[in-house]
Amino acid sequence: IFLVAGFGIFERGFLTQRSIFSMVFQLPEIGLLSYAMMLPYLVGGINLAVNASSNLSALLAAFFLLKTLPLLGLPANPGIEIAAVCVVAILAGIAAGLLNGILVGYINAPPILATLANMAFFTGISVGLTKGSTVTGFPSSISLISNTSLLGFPTPFLIFIGVTFLLMILLNRSTFGFKLKLLGTNPVASQFTGLENKRIILQYFVFSGILSAVAGILVMSRTMSASYQYGIRTYVLLTILINVLAGISAGSGKVINVFITVFILQVISTGFHMLLVGLRGSS
Repeated sequence: IFLVAGFGIFERGFLTQRSIFSMVFQLPEIGLLSYAMMLPYLVGGINLAVNASSNLSALLAAFFLLKTLPLLGLPANPGIEIAAVCVVAILAGIAAGLLNGILVGYINAPPILATLANMAFFTGISVGLTKGSTVTGFPSSISLISNTSLLGFPTPFLIFIGVTFLLMILLNRSTFGFKLKLLGTNPVASQFTGLENKRIILQYFVFSGILSAVAGILVMSRTMSASYQYGIRTYVLLTILINVLAGISAGSGKVINVFITVFILQVISTGFHMLLVGLRGSS
């Protein structure tokens, strides 16, 4: 509230509809990746591959859309195209999560090493598929995912809100959430209570992969392109920062804290960008 009031006073354009819409269009992507990082954080782990799996999911969906879907002989239909992108991307996210989960849960590789290796692995696949170039030329229907509004709110923001509520239910009102926090609090006690630690690890990495894939779909739709480079320099560190600031740790943490932290950082980013542009013409 203090930041919004401060930037609103010093920068006239900050509280305009254009500025607010710009913020709510941008924050769902990093917000979803932060949720993908939150799940491993709750058990004292980490997933350094969130951004790499997001980009790979988008690229695989893009290749399916451009190269495979036309071979099936289906009519050009926006619903089919959007469904194909979503299904392929989410399946890729699940596969990425399974690989992380198997390495950490069943082979007992340290999460930081396993996911660091997979970050390089997924990025390598993406570079190999694209030869380092950006994939473009999607049907206009793909832009509908991110560039439309419902009840006056951008669709990506509504997706982010929906995922937030689903995660709150999953972590606070389900047996999975209870098991996840128990595993994070004390893995040995969790094992002795009869919980299957390996299976829980596999499950939360799969959920993490799905959330990364959804972020990749939104990026692909907003930019109408897919690339291995999107967010590669900053997004992983930013998701870690958000979870640290939100107080997420092994066995404890609230979804709403991550939600608020994402908003705070987006307000800071947009506010200082506008101030610097106004002062010296460049951010």
